[in-house]
Amino acid sequence: MALTLLSASFEDEQLGVHGTRTDDGQVVSVLFDYLSVESSASDGDAIAQTVRANGTVRCEGTGWVTVHARGAALVAGEQGYAHAMGWANGRRLRLPAPATGEPISASVTAPVGADGLLRLSLLLLAQRDLTAPNSAAALWLDSLDIEVVPARQLAGRSGA
Repeated sequence: MALTLLSASFEDEQLGVHGTRTDDGQVVSVLFDYLSVESSASDGDAIAQTVRANGTVRCEGTGWVTVHARGAALVAGEQGYAHAMGWANGRRLRLPAPATGEPISASVTAPVGADGLLRLSLLLLAQRDLTAPNSAAALWLDSLDIEVVPARQLAGRSGA
């Protein structure tokens, strides 16, 4: 049975999640209004700021999907950082820290579980440069695109 993506949902309603699905169920796009983290000089403590988002994509059938994540980061101060990590059914998605102001983008391919679920977990971290009084760090993810990997593409990889 071919894989079809049915719907995506995230636990935290404050993320401002909305999205679309293609008519054939091969692509689901998830857009976030508020999936971001910021560390600034006005913070009352020196602890790195974090945001975690957990979601699920319901699917019908079996197969593999590719998850594409997109966003941007801003870091002012040499010792500051803004990083994002994610997992799709246990497969790690690494979003490298870009030069300030550049977009970030990463992808991972993962199998859909036997239960028909693709579990997504995202972690955003930001820490300003504690040695610079006016430093700041921020990171935001604006979208995830989940796309079914065509069976013919998988067959080509295995040499079939």
